[in-house]
Amino acid sequence: MRRIYPILISSFLVSTGCGNPPTPEKAKDLEKIQPKEGGAADSAASLTAIPTGPVATVGGVEIPQATFREIYDLKVKKYADRGREIPASADRRYRKSIVDRLIYHEVLKQDAEALGVKYDEAALTEREEQQKRGIRDWDKHLERRGETEASLREMYIAELREKAILDKSGKLQVTPAEIDEDYQKIKGNWKSDQPRVRASHILVPIGPQKVAMDPHVEPGSAEKAPEGTDEEKAKWEADAKTKAEELHTAATAEGADFAAIAKEKSTGPSAAKGGDIGIFTADRMAQEFSDVAFKMEMGQISAPVKTKFGFHIIKLEGKWPAGELPKEALEDQIVSRLEQRKLHQGRRELKDELLAKYTVVDNIAPTLGPEPEKKVGAGRKGMDPADRKAALEKRRAAAGEAPSRDAKGPADEPAAADAADAEPGEEPEPE
Repeated sequence: MRRIYPILISSFLVSTGCGNPPTPEKAKDLEKIQPKEGGAADSAASLTAIPTGPVATVGGVEIPQATFREIYDLKVKKYADRGREIPASADRRYRKSIVDRLIYHEVLKQDAEALGVKYDEAALTEREEQQKRGIRDWDKHLERRGETEASLREMYIAELREKAILDKSGKLQVTPAEIDEDYQKIKGNWKSDQPRVRASHILVPIGPQKVAMDPHVEPGSAEKAPEGTDEEKAKWEADAKTKAEELHTAATAEGADFAAIAKEKSTGPSAAKGGDIGIFTADRMAQEFSDVAFKMEMGQISAPVKTKFGFHIIKLEGKWPAGELPKEALEDQIVSRLEQRKLHQGRRELKDELLAKYTVVDNIAPTLGPEPEKKVGAGRKGMDPADRKAALEKRRAAAGEAPSRDAKGPADEPAAADAADAEPGEEPEPE
């Protein structure tokens, strides 16, 4: 990247509290929260004021200060809300990570426009809906992360633009030879002495449950049934059965898209995947569920099946005897995993390539002072959040073993809503 660092003069400096306040509401008197000197960040304590003009220019396009401050002020607010001064090391990290993020987003936007590629808007909508599942207070979640709806959306769009650019270049294509090679590596992990099936389902819970669960869970891990009188419980069950029968009629209609109906109407973590609950043995499911699923034929859709989790409309996607699974049974999973590996590697290469391609003027870099010395043996806690996320993705992408659903329940069980490494751009909490 042809990156230019302008020299700042005194007339260009202002208090870090200046500028129009972004939304959502920030903590008051942010200008009084100054970088905290001392400790391990003496070199980082030489931070200077944030410029009033654009924070960067990419290929002649300015990135406004307001866009930068919309995120930066929320990061600082996390300290202000605790009545703390922001350490210089954290202030420096925020400034650098935010401006680097905004620069790369603009680079991706310009390159996508030049190539004539667009990001998948349906995938963006699905991603945003998925991220909100399981989070009770979304506004509080955003506040804790120091992000806005708009800033998170831009991160998701950037990821989708990367994928679109790489896809156009053919770098995500998986060849038959690669599929064969990966299958030989993992087929032994799927060997079983029991028959297996693959199914999708639409789940209708019974009663006012906050979160409905899939049937593929460990014994005893089901949620406690909702309290209610016998009369209320009878009504809940009748209502759920009626709804399940309506969905069964819709799912078995000519030309119906079972996966689309599951995405829209099903409950539980598998809904996002069109109801797909993967490959399983009979003992991994509620008995009523397995009793029906293992008697079905390929493509068949069952009438509503009642379990303690609710009513299920089951569609059989595959059926295999004991022994090793054929390549065809695992091919979609192999392709998905190999695509993710290529996407992970491609993103790193694409970023280096594009940042070298565009001329960038970074007006934040001169405010950062000299690079602080890194502590030896700092461990995971000392890693940059982006590096932690990349390392986690690398480990996941490299894993070729069978999904955890055969050992400890489904692979699509909901993760902790606030897992720090689960989101792009996540910053560590103030200590």
